[in-house]
Amino acid sequence: MANASSKRIATANETALQNLQLGLLIVNLLAPTIRFILSLITSRRFLPPTLPLLLYIVFTGASIFTWRWFVTIGTPERQGGAQVRVGEDLGGKGVIELGWDLIYMTWICTLGSAILGDWVWWFSLLVPGFGAYKLFSTIRPILGIFLPGLFGPSVPRDVSAPAQEAAQPEEKGESRRQAKLRARMEKGDKRVQQVQGRR
Repeated sequence: MANASSKRIATANETALQNLQLGLLIVNLLAPTIRFILSLITSRRFLPPTLPLLLYIVFTGASIFTWRWFVTIGTPERQGGAQVRVGEDLGGKGVIELGWDLIYMTWICTLGSAILGDWVWWFSLLVPGFGAYKLFSTIRPILGIFLPGLFGPSVPRDVSAPAQEAAQPEEKGESRRQAKLRARMEKGDKRVQQVQGRR
């Protein structure tokens, strides 16, 4: 069973790395082509302004770095036809998942800015925002230990109201169930009257 799982992970990793390499080539060749064609048809410039160009360079560099990291950790090593080491599962959670998000968001922003305009690069803020959210949700329990009033579990504001409601039936000498039945009977619920009639 373990060998079948290792083969499945190795095959999935090889397919994912091939698709990733193909995607990087297609996106980074298609985006300038679309920009060039649209610059001939419309009044848009071929080269984007400084900030979108800088964002393109930074995010594409990060995508290439992530792709190389995926190749390093996910490529299975084989010697003489036998599989020696499977590598990390590239479909896993955590940092690997964030790496895929970075790559996909870079592709969306690159093609989107070529087609729709440079404002699409604002979507790139979703990657660090999601990373910050995941980091905060991971360290929140630790912060709750040191700052329980700020990061601890939430407590209802009016704690005295449920305690008073629970204490009322006990003072009268009847259980909660009896108090509920009495309240229903006072409202005229026919089900309660039927139960009372059977007794």
